[in-house]
Amino acid sequence: TETAFTAPHEEALETILESLFGQIVRGVADGRDHEPDAVRAAIDRAPLIGDEAVEAGLVDGLMYRDEALDALRERAGDGELLYADKYLERAGRPDGTGRDTIALVYGVGVVMRGPSSYAPLTGITTMGSEDVARALRSATDDPRVVAIVFRVDSPGGSYVASDTIWREVTRARALGKPVVVSMGDLAASGGYFVSMNADRIVAQPGTITASIGVLGGKLVTRDLWGKLGVTFDETHVGDNALMWSAQNRYTESGLERRDAFLDAVYEDFTTRVAEGRSLDVERVREIARGRIWSGEDALELGLVDELGGLDVAIGAAREAVGIEPGKDARVSVFPKPKSPIEALLDPGPSSSEERVGASVARVLERIRPMVLALDAAGLWSPRAGVLTTPEPRPRP
Repeated sequence: TETAFTAPHEEALETILESLFGQIVRGVADGRDHEPDAVRAAIDRAPLIGDEAVEAGLVDGLMYRDEALDALRERAGDGELLYADKYLERAGRPDGTGRDTIALVYGVGVVMRGPSSYAPLTGITTMGSEDVARALRSATDDPRVVAIVFRVDSPGGSYVASDTIWREVTRARALGKPVVVSMGDLAASGGYFVSMNADRIVAQPGTITASIGVLGGKLVTRDLWGKLGVTFDETHVGDNALMWSAQNRYTESGLERRDAFLDAVYEDFTTRVAEGRSLDVERVREIARGRIWSGEDALELGLVDELGGLDVAIGAAREAVGIEPGKDARVSVFPKPKSPIEALLDPGPSSSEERVGASVARVLERIRPMVLALDAAGLWSPRAGVLTTPEPRPRP
């Protein structure tokens, strides 16, 4: 209905850009020991040619890969060069042992009712309330678990699904299990809803968060179909039976029902934010209105408690239950990842595309060790494009 930004939309996006740009400038200035004004000047000149980047102090020199490795060996001395995943395999994962267990629950993707899903062919992940709520319940009821870290990366979605997950976070706290939320790229709308009642919220400075609001509506396509010569007819019972039909505009009664639902959700959302974050509800409504904030700004507004990544959130969970620094504590993903046999027997997501994609992904993951072994022996080259397999990724 608009041909350009509305004033509130433009203000929100400019605020986000200013926050992110400021973080970049400060990060480069601190990392390269420059003045922020010099970094801004370099950014305004960019993109920079290699020699210009050296002159600006953004890089230390220009080298080919072999020259960089030779310089690294000269600086570090004798030793073996390892990829990060191989190093981690040999060194062992941190937080892998200990009597006390901290549960790690992933909530990734659009919040929807039903089970979580991941479609390898499209890369779309959903945070299914059924699976995420079950994982939180399992962690809450497990006597070995002393605290829960809930990793959220979501743009929002269903109000009912978000409310279901919110309830399990609240229940965990009521039963004495501290919950720390770790926010990824996004924790907006429903993604913030599921997070707001945690004991502590840790966001990245650049996390797009809050968007405390609700929207609803529909596309009416009758005229479009009419131009194509396609018509529809129907019969119905009930004044609002056609409320969500794409062939009909809202009736006065249907519009009243839709608006009543949206008003109720917004009232509920802002009230729970005020309770969960210990803020005055009127203050919440000033910073809500569906507006997005960076994690850095959200900290100033009281919407999050701390800035950092997953490691900071795990540290906060350890602190909440009195696990001393240096003392071992096990971090376990809930639900427990499936074994190869369980994964092969898993019927998978419901759509045909997701079923095919999940099957292909499982097969590729099964043959991945064999392919890597052949590659190590010089008999196969997946890096040359003969065969590629997806990197493992956490599933919600």
